[in-house]
Amino acid sequence: MKFTIPQSALYQALQRMISIIPLKTTIPILTNILFDLRGNRLQLTGTDLEVSIITGLDVIGEKDGSAAFPAKRLFDLVRELPDTPLGLEADSSHRLTIQTDRGNYKIAGESSDEYPHIATEKQTTQLIYRGSRFVNLVEKVIFAVSADELRTTLMGVLLEIRKDELRLVATDGHRLAKVRDLKFTHDGAADQVVIPVKALHLLGRNLDGVDDMTIGMSAEHITFQVGQSTIYSKLISGHYPAYERVIPTANPLTMTVDRELLSATVRRSSIFANQHTRQIRWELQPGSLTIHAQDAEMSGDSHETIAVEYSGDQMEIGYNANYVLEILRHIDTEQVVFKLKDTSSAAIIEPLPQPQDLDVMMLLMPIRINE
Repeated sequence: MKFTIPQSALYQALQRMISIIPLKTTIPILTNILFDLRGNRLQLTGTDLEVSIITGLDVIGEKDGSAAFPAKRLFDLVRELPDTPLGLEADSSHRLTIQTDRGNYKIAGESSDEYPHIATEKQTTQLIYRGSRFVNLVEKVIFAVSADELRTTLMGVLLEIRKDELRLVATDGHRLAKVRDLKFTHDGAADQVVIPVKALHLLGRNLDGVDDMTIGMSAEHITFQVGQSTIYSKLISGHYPAYERVIPTANPLTMTVDRELLSATVRRSSIFANQHTRQIRWELQPGSLTIHAQDAEMSGDSHETIAVEYSGDQMEIGYNANYVLEILRHIDTEQVVFKLKDTSSAAIIEPLPQPQDLDVMMLLMPIRINE
């Protein structure tokens, strides 16, 4: 294998795929990136067996071939090289020489025969979607994904394809985030899959300069075709919980508040919240919200009152300050509305107004107030 490629092109390709290469694994070949040269086309492959990426690059090829090289060492070296043409040549023992105008560097590689084959399946659903819009929707829900390894289906984002909407959902049992694209239409059958977070993060890093992407779904995999790159990911198996059952349909009380004002108040209050429970107590009265926080262990407490639009009865509700702040960070509008029922029921939080063609909804469970 022998070819020439600009340093910047190789570095950008390695940078987009390095995050999925495991640093430690019981299968050492996975710490490598597979190089496969055919003519003037170089194909790079990286995988951790759960998520894989294949990306193509135009090069000046002189001799076809393939081999796998240590990803981190190669990435660290290419990052430090000047942006000049690099000559890369691998010999029969898979030893790679990188030639620059200042010197050369040698890296031991592995046979391509040792590298795992990325299996694909017949896709049951395929659609074209704007990449930046999809990632924007993902960012609105991904914070609510669970880290509980005993509930694996909650460790991913649910993607639902319906005839007249595309929907993303994430929940950890304490909060839930749902976003619907109301402009989306689909002629095929409805479908839903649970996508690992790692695959979605990788997708976000590969969208530079790409408008539309192709999403393909099969029984066990999802594929994102993004420009010159293809991302393959195993789906999380199992049935996603019937989340719609926990979403209240009748929360008659509403509190409308300036999002930045509420965020700043909660941030200050959280300094005085118990470091374990993160509990803050909301005291709602017509026209005002007072947020109390107390940490008995540190002998500190605080209370702060802000103006809100609320006309219901006086009510006290406990929330986790961190959860409130995360939800507010993922809402873009100046105003936010809390839809409430009572002290023990979930709150529905929505941007005001809703973004065009979208429906964004966050759900937050209250916590028991410690006396």
